[in-house]
Amino acid sequence: MSTTAASLKALHHLYLRMHDVNLKLEQGPKRIKLKEQFAQKQEEHLKTVQEQITQLKKQVQQKNLDLQSNEAKILDLKGKLNTAASNKEFDIIKGQIAADQMANSVLEDEILELMDKIDTKDQEAKDWEAKIKTAYADAKKVEQDFESAKASLDEEIKECQAAITDAEQIIPADLKVQFSRLTRSHGAGALANVAGRFCSACNVMIEPQLRVELNSGRLVFCKSCGRLLYMDETLE
Repeated sequence: MSTTAASLKALHHLYLRMHDVNLKLEQGPKRIKLKEQFAQKQEEHLKTVQEQITQLKKQVQQKNLDLQSNEAKILDLKGKLNTAASNKEFDIIKGQIAADQMANSVLEDEILELMDKIDTKDQEAKDWEAKIKTAYADAKKVEQDFESAKASLDEEIKECQAAITDAEQIIPADLKVQFSRLTRSHGAGALANVAGRFCSACNVMIEPQLRVELNSGRLVFCKSCGRLLYMDETLE
């Protein structure tokens, strides 16, 4: 490998390293946000269950009112039994009492069923509360881990930038504008290794004349994608 190729390879690796560090810096806040959004979704599930509990309790309250109303009606009807004017009226009142007692029996069963549903929903709400607590704790941990790592990542970026500035001394003055344009557009992808006889960025074959120039240690840009090329081995 020529000195030029080795220098360009080192420069490429620095850009790749800086790209990886920048990616970690970008992904940190995104991961935190995703964790927080997940916790908020859990809260929405909890609110849904809590609303279901509220509606069930309203149903129980209404059925208890109906039950009390029927009990008062039965009590009133029992009082009328003693004042019935005939056997027919007595039988009618007895029938009304029996019907109301049957209705109350149904109401009692329905109330018990609703209470069972409320107990089940209460447990479900507690489960969601535990999940929410865990989700927010997880989000907090991700945030703390990122904050702990951020200082060293920022420092690594500075180190990469300083090393890149030194390594870019290999780029001649008349090519710096072109190379700067490449790095602004492609970042670490501004450079590309030659894989076999092909540009690793666009997979187009390198022309024979360019291969000669690469072998001689000259700086060569891919005719297809414009990347600055380097190679690990001599091209034949």
